[in-house]
Amino acid sequence: MEFGRIHCVVVATKAGEVVYERYYDRYTELDKAEVRAAFQQATDSINLANDNQDFVGAFREGCFVFIPTMDLVFYALGSGEYDEMALSGVLRVIMISIADVVGKPPTESVFFEKYARIASVIDEVVNEGMLEAVDKELIRKGAKGKGTWE
Repeated sequence: MEFGRIHCVVVATKAGEVVYERYYDRYTELDKAEVRAAFQQATDSINLANDNQDFVGAFREGCFVFIPTMDLVFYALGSGEYDEMALSGVLRVIMISIADVVGKPPTESVFFEKYARIASVIDEVVNEGMLEAVDKELIRKGAKGKGTWE
């Protein structure tokens, strides 16, 4: 039984420019470029006007999910137990958590304005390729740098 993991989380503009990326496995620059190209190819083949709709693609031995929202597209690549349904849930938790912690829905301008805070939120949700926290209060405390016991 393969447990799998989340291999990466990427946020890009609808024009394809990467705003945030986090790889949880050791990928070479060539591998990262292939991942980005697969994401971009899948994004180019659909209408990005469908905000908050899940789209699925395949990459090597895994799958990826992407969700366009506002002027950004959130991507997650995973394998094993992190199939399409699980990755979609992970991305939705990330998107909701960003909106809760920052107080605004995730847009490109909000990302650049609150980059460090948003990176902390994503790190609280996904830790070393595994889903870590889904509780709003734990994510909020973690993003502020507080322990969960405080």
